[in-house]
Amino acid sequence: MARHISFGTPVNDAERWAFALLSDELPEDYLLLTNVEIPTHSGQAMEVDALVIGEWGVYVVDVKGYIGRLNAGLHAWSLDGRDVDNSLSKANYVARVLAGRLKHKIPVGVYAPWCQGMVFVTGRKGEEILVEKDHGKLSIYTPSKIIAALTKEWGLTAPHKHQVTDAQKEMVLDTIGQVAIVEQRNNKIQDFIKLKCLFLQQGLEVWQSEYNPGGWTAPWLLKILVMNQFETQDEAETHELKLRQDFKRMQSLSGCSCVPFCAPLIDDGEQLVLPIRMPRGIPLNIFEVEQQSTYQLLEILRRSIGGVQQIHRRGFTIGGWESNCIFISDDADVEFIDIKDNLTNAEDIAQYAAAFLTLAERTRQPRIYHWYRDAAKGKTVDVDAVRCDISALIDLGVCDTAQNYIAIERGAVVDHHYRLVRFISGTERSQIWQATHIQGNYSCVVSIYKDVDTQWASISNTYRSLAKIYHPHIEKVLGFGQLPQSNDLFIARSWAQGEELNEVKSIEQGQPFSWFVQLLTALQYIHSLDIYHGAICPQNIICSQGKATLVNFGVGVDVATTHYASKYADPNLWAVEGEAEKDLYGLVASFVDALVPDNFKGDYGADGIVNALMQYDRAWLGDALFDACLSILKFEFTLTPGKSYVEQLGLNEQEVFGAGL
Repeated sequence: MARHISFGTPVNDAERWAFALLSDELPEDYLLLTNVEIPTHSGQAMEVDALVIGEWGVYVVDVKGYIGRLNAGLHAWSLDGRDVDNSLSKANYVARVLAGRLKHKIPVGVYAPWCQGMVFVTGRKGEEILVEKDHGKLSIYTPSKIIAALTKEWGLTAPHKHQVTDAQKEMVLDTIGQVAIVEQRNNKIQDFIKLKCLFLQQGLEVWQSEYNPGGWTAPWLLKILVMNQFETQDEAETHELKLRQDFKRMQSLSGCSCVPFCAPLIDDGEQLVLPIRMPRGIPLNIFEVEQQSTYQLLEILRRSIGGVQQIHRRGFTIGGWESNCIFISDDADVEFIDIKDNLTNAEDIAQYAAAFLTLAERTRQPRIYHWYRDAAKGKTVDVDAVRCDISALIDLGVCDTAQNYIAIERGAVVDHHYRLVRFISGTERSQIWQATHIQGNYSCVVSIYKDVDTQWASISNTYRSLAKIYHPHIEKVLGFGQLPQSNDLFIARSWAQGEELNEVKSIEQGQPFSWFVQLLTALQYIHSLDIYHGAICPQNIICSQGKATLVNFGVGVDVATTHYASKYADPNLWAVEGEAEKDLYGLVASFVDALVPDNFKGDYGADGIVNALMQYDRAWLGDALFDACLSILKFEFTLTPGKSYVEQLGLNEQEVFGAGL
C-alpha cells in the first residue's frame, strides 16, 4: 500500500476508483499525490490527477475513464471512431515543466530524477476498455498493466535508467511545497490524528490514532466509513447503519467492565467516524499465558467473566470472540473490542469459555478449568458458580501450584495449608490422614483419592455445594482440589470427633437410635438440595457420645463397596435404584451391619443383611420403623416427594426430639 496524500477531491468516479487502485497496489515505499498542482516559473499552477514518486522515476499520471475502443497515436486519439484529446501530450508537457523546476532547485552534484507523463485509462472500473497504440512504447496503460508500468524498469521512457534516491524524492516534495502540511491535514479528524492504517477494504478503514487536543495525547482507534468509496448507495447505507448501531450499542454498555469507551460519532458529510479508545494491553493471541502467575490468571478470568455477566444483564451478547479482538493488560484488565450482539447468552458463554480455556487450564485449579471445559461444550451456563469459585480462590490466598509431585507421607504439605500428621486408614484408591492447618494451628482431616479426573465433574459439584451449606451431622468441607502432576484429589474437612460406627467400643442404650435419626434428617436435607452421598457405610459414619456425622461424600465408594455394598446389596437391584434410595439403603445397612454380631448375619449376600435385621426385636424398633427398614433392604421402599423421611419411616416427633433434634 502506497503512502497516499490527497491534495483535493476526485472530480469523478473514474479518478476515485483509479486512486484507490494505485494506493492499494503500489509498494509501500511509493508516494502517491492526487489532485496536486505543479508550480510553473510564471507563478501559475497546473493541476494533475496523480503524481507517483516511485523507484525508477516521477510519473505525471492523467486518469481517463474512457469506455470502449481507444486508438491512441503519437498525435491524435479516437474513441470508438470519435476524436478525443491526446491526454499523453498534456501529461508529458506537465512532466517537462516539473523536470525544469527540479533542475533549477538541485544543488551541484545531484541529478534530477527522470520525469515522464503517463495516461491511466480505467474503463468502467477496469472493464469495458480496449487500448490500441500506434507505437508500443507510448505510456498509455489499462488497469491490467498500470502497476507494472509504474514499478518496473521497462515502464520508463528515459534513455538511461537510474533509481530515484531518497534525496531526489525529498527534492520533488520540496518543489511541490507544503506536502507535510497537506498530509497532516488529511490525517487529522477534529483532534484525532491518524497514525497507522490497520484495515482498509473498499470504503471501510480502521486507523490507529492519537487524541491530541494540546498538551497531552491518548491512543485511540478510528473506524471510518468513506461514503463515496462504496460501489452502490445501498451498500454505503448498510455500512452506515451498522456503524451507527455499533455506536448505540457501546453507548448502552457504557460503564460495563470489559467494554472500551467510545466518543460520539463524527460526520463531516464525506466520512463517518467512530472513535474508540485504544484497548489497554495486547491481543489474546499473542498474550504469553505461560509467563503469568496463578493469581494473575485467576484475576484475568474473574474480570472477564464479570464483564460477560454485566454485558448480558444489559441485554447484549459479545459474539466477537476472535483472539485478536480480546485485549489483556499487565494489570489483568480485559476488554472486548468487537461486541456484535449476534448470539444467544448460552452460545456467548460457550464461545467465551473456549476463548479462555487455555488460561483456565494454566491455573491448574480443577474446579476452574473443568467449568471452562464443560461450558465450552455447552454443558453449563452457570456463570455465577465459576465467578464465586474464582473469587474464593483469590480471597483464600491460593499460591501458585507447586510443580513438583507431592509424596503422600507424614509431614507432607498439601495445598500450602495442610500438613499431614498421622495416617488413619486407606485402601488402594484412597487414604485418610489427620492433618494440621498450618496457619490456623487446628486439627483437620485430609483425604486423598487416586485417579479421579474422570469423576471430577460430579465430585466438584458435590463439594462446591457442601462448602456452602451447614448441617450439624454433615462434615464441614474446608477445601478440595487436585494434587500437582497427578490425577489425585484431596479433600480437607474439619475434624469430626469420634469413631467409625463399626469401631465404637462402648454403646449406651438409645445411642444408635439417636445416631440413626440424626443422619436420617441430614440425608433429607442434602437430598432436598440435590446432593447425594453415594457411599454410606459404617466407615463413613463418625460417632461420638451424642452425635453422628456423615463424611466422605461421593469419593468413598471403594470403602463402601468393601464394607457392605458388594457383600449385601443385590447388584441387579442396586444398579437401577435411585440415588436417594441408595443412600437410605446404605444408612440402614450400615447400622445393621455394625450393630449385629457376625454369627447372626448368615451368608454374605442380599439375604444376609435382611437376616441380621430380623435379629432385632420388632417391639424395640416399633412395627412401622421395622417394616420400613425391611422394605428398604429389600429394595421395595418408595420415597414420597414432599414428605419427611422421619414420617415415612414411621417415627414421631417425640422420638425425633429424643434424638437431640
